[in-house]
Amino acid sequence: MEKTGRIKRLDPIVAQRIAAGEVIERPSSVVRELIDNAVDAGATTITVAIENGGLDLISIMDNGSGIAPDDLPLCCESHATSKVASVDDLYHLSTMGFRGEALYSIAACSRVTIASSWHGQSPWSMTVDNGRKEEPVPGGPSTGTKVDVEGLFKFIPARRNFMKRASAEAASCRAVMVEKSLAFPSIEFRLLVDDSLRVHFPVTNRKERVLDALATDKNLVRSETMELTDHAGRFDLYAVCSTPSTFRSDRSHIKVYVNNRPIEDYALVQAVTYGYGEMLPGGSFPYCYLFISVDPELADFNIHPAKREVKLRNKAEIHHQIVEMVRTQVRRTIPRLRGMMQEDHAADVQSDVQPELGASPRHQGERTADTHVASKHVTYGYGSASGYSPAPSSVAEALKNSGKPADFCWFEKARDFLQKSGTSSAVTIKADRTAADATTWIPENASEQDFTYIGQAFSLFLIAEKDGDLYIVDQHAAHERILYDEIVSRKDIQKLMVPLSFDVDGDVDEYLQQNSHLYAEYGIELTRPDERQWEIMTMPALGKPVEKQVVDFISHHCGDMTELDKGLYAIIACHSAIRDGDTLDKMAAEEILRKVFAMAEPRCPHGRTFLVRLSQDELRKSVGRT
Repeated sequence: MEKTGRIKRLDPIVAQRIAAGEVIERPSSVVRELIDNAVDAGATTITVAIENGGLDLISIMDNGSGIAPDDLPLCCESHATSKVASVDDLYHLSTMGFRGEALYSIAACSRVTIASSWHGQSPWSMTVDNGRKEEPVPGGPSTGTKVDVEGLFKFIPARRNFMKRASAEAASCRAVMVEKSLAFPSIEFRLLVDDSLRVHFPVTNRKERVLDALATDKNLVRSETMELTDHAGRFDLYAVCSTPSTFRSDRSHIKVYVNNRPIEDYALVQAVTYGYGEMLPGGSFPYCYLFISVDPELADFNIHPAKREVKLRNKAEIHHQIVEMVRTQVRRTIPRLRGMMQEDHAADVQSDVQPELGASPRHQGERTADTHVASKHVTYGYGSASGYSPAPSSVAEALKNSGKPADFCWFEKARDFLQKSGTSSAVTIKADRTAADATTWIPENASEQDFTYIGQAFSLFLIAEKDGDLYIVDQHAAHERILYDEIVSRKDIQKLMVPLSFDVDGDVDEYLQQNSHLYAEYGIELTRPDERQWEIMTMPALGKPVEKQVVDFISHHCGDMTELDKGLYAIIACHSAIRDGDTLDKMAAEEILRKVFAMAEPRCPHGRTFLVRLSQDELRKSVGRT
């Protein structure tokens, strides 16, 4: 009978190379797997050397326990491992590797030479050339194991042709080594690229290791980072993260480790961002390296070939605990005014954290554009729109014009000031408004203020003494926060006589169709007269000058609706506040300080801390006095 079947058993070498493609995608995959093996061997020093991006050579040497001569032939066999013996062992994993397929896969697509000394005994070595084993021979390092991987994908041109440039592959290997090193600060790591030492992490503690790793991307000073810890039943949390004054525009530096394995889990990354909440500007993210130690029985890593995913039985509990840990402990680093600290937090405030007073990376550009010419100044006095007016000729004149507090009309000042000042030159606002146009605020206990205003520095900072401490306040950010609080507290809605029309692109059009009802909660009624065309019928009674900002925000916003007040209102307040370089008279400065000292948390709407408190002891120590 003639054979008609078309199904055939694959040649073992072909099957090997197909299986290898699932585990070994590029040179960095080899680095990842071999570092895991070195860690499991108890190494305290791991050295990685690569040539031509790892395509020509990847060499990894460690000082671990080594491999017994009798085990060498089994190293490159499929599913051969010393770490798992039964199914039950999968639920009690304490090692980085457990499948027994890493060396098997690597040896299927390269020439691998393994040389090892078992606990200092005579070393032996063995070579597997693209799936074909050679006999073990004496020789190798006197301590630990050395694995050389040569000609990766040499006989798999379809895979090799998809490799990137050598520099890109080397960068990927470096990223993997840095990622692995963060979980094991007690191990010394070295990376050599084409015989040049590129990375060296000495033995240290976990926080220092994170700072060392960040130094290869961005230098974070010690005062910009903090350690968070928490313990809850069957899991522990530890994090090294940035203070709210330091942030990024993406999540690339929020890293999560579970039992020392780096994993990709959006929910846990989201828990970190939830914890920071409004302490960060909208669309900004912290630096955070989160390490979760969980009972192995509650975690399953046998999902992803690279072990990048994990199933956690108590994930909801862990998520909640991360949010609470970050929220409560990060909040304590925000400087608070003496006497206003919450009792349960006062003992934990970190005095060594010095928030950054300069503009955040996100807003440096706009600050630069708003910087005024040194020879010109805007002088604000007491009692104008938004609480500030051109400086009166005397205090008596200011009090005479004050009257009763009028409606909050900061937008009048914003319109006049922004129209006249442009972006780079300063103007002097003339005192040509009537009392009816101004908003003034005379505190009931103005004569009993509990601070002493010292003066203004660099037309940028307000300096005051209070309760034996020295306070330095960023005038722009402080005024911005004052305006923001008053804007969001207003509930007045105005119906526009002429609707504001604007066009949007397809994505925003679809987004608004789904979320226009949510804008109504903020007093913004939207209608859609035509495809990709929208009209604003009502809006908060913030004044005519904000119409452009409202339209610009809505026509480009496709994010979380909770960002509306943080985004739109913060932008309005920012453009309406006094600027760096503006000169304030004593009464205007004191009014800002009164409101600042009444705040529970001195942060601008963008999340940046704008106040530094220096104790008398700190000042004495800084000049060598005891």
